[in-house]
Amino acid sequence: MGDVREPDGLILRDTALHAGVDPDQIMKALRTGRLRRLQRGVYVCRADEISPLAVARAALLTTGIADAVASHHTAARVHGIPLPEGRCPEHVTVARAQRRIRRKELVFHGREMDLGDVEIRQGVALTRPPRTLIDLLPVLAETAAVWAVDDSLRRCLVNREELLKSLDARPGAPGDALARARISDADGKAESQLETAGRLALRDGKVPLPQAQFRVVANDGSVFFLDGAYAECKVGLEFDGQGVHSEPEALFRDRWRQNLLVAAGWTILRFTWWDVVHGKARFVESVRSAIAAVPY
Repeated sequence: MGDVREPDGLILRDTALHAGVDPDQIMKALRTGRLRRLQRGVYVCRADEISPLAVARAALLTTGIADAVASHHTAARVHGIPLPEGRCPEHVTVARAQRRIRRKELVFHGREMDLGDVEIRQGVALTRPPRTLIDLLPVLAETAAVWAVDDSLRRCLVNREELLKSLDARPGAPGDALARARISDADGKAESQLETAGRLALRDGKVPLPQAQFRVVANDGSVFFLDGAYAECKVGLEFDGQGVHSEPEALFRDRWRQNLLVAAGWTILRFTWWDVVHGKARFVESVRSAIAAVPY
């Protein structure tokens, strides 16, 4: 059915039928796995790589609502806003009067859009990054929500003023206070979700927060940036993600770097996701103990 594919790879059932494709042929392709259903009446070839923008377009096409807007997780993927792993339904926002019952693969949100909330990308209407984040923050878990803001601020996808302006411009609703708190908790400096999780754990443990991405010059002139640092007592925090730091070259580089920092008088504490998330109390106490001798 390659001849009925849209430029973005979508296959629309109505278009295929109009082109003379037998409905049984479509059903057979779905049963055998040659086609994959994205939404009602919208398919893709199993082997095709489909962009987030095409997925958003599929969600809008299946609504049958002219002014529907791709939002929440669907818009976030288009903008590159980090989301928790795993499959989830697509999301669209419509006027309250046009809201539909949730489907397995599609969630409808009934809320008005404010001026400047929507952009059109290659004919697809989706919420702009500030509105997308405001919609997401109340429905994501705390660490994932704050990390989404951290990453978006660091990459200059949004700025804090835009987020607060977008939040202030719309009528108050459940979740807005939580969204405001998530924005307040973000610093825009974390380079991984693990760094965000560490900062939140220290906040919860009433431990002073370290300076993020702290610049250190070693004795040989090498320049390093610590994930977190308490400069007054030369205690540095390093958060080792599972990916980059597990590579042999990265391991050697980390050890060489740490040795130079220790020679310069720094104490370096290293933590993994397991340490921070599953051993939160021990992580917090380790940091508290290391800086205990310094008054704040």
